[in-house]
Amino acid sequence: MAASLAAVFLSFTLTGAPAQAASTDTAAKQATAYVGLGDSYAAGTGGGPSAPPCFQSAAAYPTLLGGTNLGCFGAGTTDAAVIATNNAALLAGAGELSLTVGGNDVGTGAVAAACVPDPVGSACAAAVGNAQAALTLLPAKVAALVTYLRSLAPSADVVVTGYPRLFTITGTMPPRQQLLAATFNSMADALNAAIAAGARAAGARYVDVTQRFLDHGIGSDNPWINFDGNVLNPDTFHPNAAGYNNGYRTAVNAALKR
Repeated sequence: MAASLAAVFLSFTLTGAPAQAASTDTAAKQATAYVGLGDSYAAGTGGGPSAPPCFQSAAAYPTLLGGTNLGCFGAGTTDAAVIATNNAALLAGAGELSLTVGGNDVGTGAVAAACVPDPVGSACAAAVGNAQAALTLLPAKVAALVTYLRSLAPSADVVVTGYPRLFTITGTMPPRQQLLAATFNSMADALNAAIAAGARAAGARYVDVTQRFLDHGIGSDNPWINFDGNVLNPDTFHPNAAGYNNGYRTAVNAALKR
């Protein structure tokens, strides 16, 4: 799996990415080229129809903001750098650049695989421990990536986003789901803190999305996060179309001062 993903990232150039359409509320900004980089949250996974390997959807926030979507499912900081290198000509002319990355660096997928079936089991505890150890390295990785992206896009306004808390914890949740929710929400907080530290160390603005997703997590009356209990479904634990539009698009749009 790792080898196949590496091949995808090495070959992922603008010519291989889906064509992007400008949204009506950003048509006036087309003189400024905007590029969105990162993982599945940048790709728009979960927002509607998508296909491997990158699982990009039309609901991706870079697309909604009239930009070029270079997000790809499974990408970490190193992979994002490879994708950026392969699209250096595009980035050289970018006036705006957003980045959503970090979850794959710390193994959030492994945490989901271990903790969804048994949030109190030893496998879950081990996966969380591994993620916590990896978090200590993440600020430096994010800072190095942002610095590299600035070298490729010297004129770009660079913003780095975090992730939403996945759950809205309610009293009606079964106790085991409450434990799962607390584990994932705590991880989101720690992940966001590490990403923010790395972004700011490299002089980029950090974009928090947790407040925009407040009361719209799994377990709420109007969830903006997909969850069907199947961790093998790529949409699971990703925003739906409403989440990308009302959560990410609005936050990034405001950060780019449009």
